[in-house]
Amino acid sequence: MAGWDERIARLEAEFAGWHIWRSSAGRWWATRTGTVLRRENLGTGRVMTVDADDASALRDQLTVQASLDREITD
Repeated sequence: MAGWDERIARLEAEFAGWHIWRSSAGRWWATRTGTVLRRENLGTGRVMTVDADDASALRDQLTVQASLDREITD
């Protein structure tokens, strides 16, 4: 199994615009980097930060966020 740093790097490469880390409690977190252009859209399911029990669950949440982002940019 890949180390934490490698897994984090892969997720950050897959989900540009997100900073990802694993807390000392073992939870996985991601927060948007840069400016959210239309903050009023955050209330439609888009969030600034997500967390999960493991990398797979975090990937699922980031996939949902990417989908929501595409809806407002299309």
